Amino acid sequence: MDKLCGSIWIFCLLFLVTGCWDQNEIEERGFVIGAAIDMAEEQTDDSIGGTSEKGRGDKYKLTYQFVVPGNFIGGGSGGGQSGGGASEGKPFLNLTAEGTSIHQITRKVSAETSRKPYLEHITLIVLSEELSKKGYLKDAMDFFVRDHEMRRVANVMIAEGEARTVLEINPQHEKMPALFIASLNENIVKHSTSLPPVNISDIHSYLLKGNSFAIPRIVVKNNKGSIVGAAIFNSQNQKMVGTLNESETLGLNFITEKVESAIVEFLMNGQLIAFEIKDAKSKIEADVSDEDQIKFTVKINVEGNVGELYGDLGLQNQSILSEIEEKASKEIERITNRVIDKVQKKYKADVFGLGDHVKQEHYKTWKQVNKEWDKGENYFSKSVIDVQVKVEVRQIGSSIKTIK
Repeated sequence: MDKLCGSIWIFCLLFLVTGCWDQNEIEERGFVIGAAIDMAEEQTDDSIGGTSEKGRGDKYKLTYQFVVPGNFIGGGSGGGQSGGGASEGKPFLNLTAEGTSIHQITRKVSAETSRKPYLEHITLIVLSEELSKKGYLKDAMDFFVRDHEMRRVANVMIAEGEARTVLEINPQHEKMPALFIASLNENIVKHSTSLPPVNISDIHSYLLKGNSFAIPRIVVKNNKGSIVGAAIFNSQNQKMVGTLNESETLGLNFITEKVESAIVEFLMNGQLIAFEIKDAKSKIEADVSDEDQIKFTVKINVEGNVGELYGDLGLQNQSILSEIEEKASKEIERITNRVIDKVQKKYKADVFGLGDHVKQEHYKTWKQVNKEWDKGENYFSKSVIDVQVKVEVRQIGSSIKTIK
């Protein structure tokens, strides 16, 4: 009996001494909130593992943005120093290293700081256009997609020049560049001249499906960052094939039903009207009777308000309102047709998701064309896309003139 009581007592003590075998103290972690990936300026011809596989000698330049907790409270809001220490008062530190894999570079960065890089709180990943045009997006993102610590909602963007410059900007309303860009990316949705945020989970889905896709694009000028348009990637090898400006991106968002709010300007009787879009819906229909030239009809229904009027048009007149609706419809058609022409003829990449519509609604036809939808024979580039826009004016606002 005594032995049994002793065994039970020892068993109970085990619950008091157990702990996490892989526990890391928070003071030992270096919290990374942003990452920028460029191609190294000097590449190596050395092969890895005795092989001469194409691309294995290419080197990346990776910059991590770390939080400096001691400088966060009351710290300044200036840029950081690459590859060196943070200036006094700055709440972040940028460290840069080079290597042939992101995992290898991360280990190198660990050797340059007293804290192990911890990626669970990363908010932003920026890749350079040079890297993207060489077709290395899939390789560069593999580490972040595969890492179990990585937040799947971290934003992914393409930088016009060097990606590392994005982490060196001078933010106006945030203490750290990565957080500022992440916030800017969320707010830009209200303007619809850039894409909605694209995160790691979206990138993973694009790569698994093998579709063409678009990613928000960021430009740095005068040490300030702005989100402008989109970068287009094809389905054949996930290479960046070109860009869309703000107007073209707005057209893309109309087709893909991602317009939450936007301004469309046009002239009517020589007077400028700014039409404020409050709601936009799109519906796609496909005629697959001729699989060599599938015909799509994109119906876009828009509701909005007269935001500004530079003139003396009588908005109480129903015929005037009808003409405004017609002018707004024509302008939206012009915007959407422009991006359709560019994407179909120049980039030949279905970023509209028309192939997905054919797959869902006409699967028998999709089985015939899917392997060469926007590659090879490229049925997408030969298809006909007709846009039909209907606009309804909901409000005209207050007038500065007295109605007689």
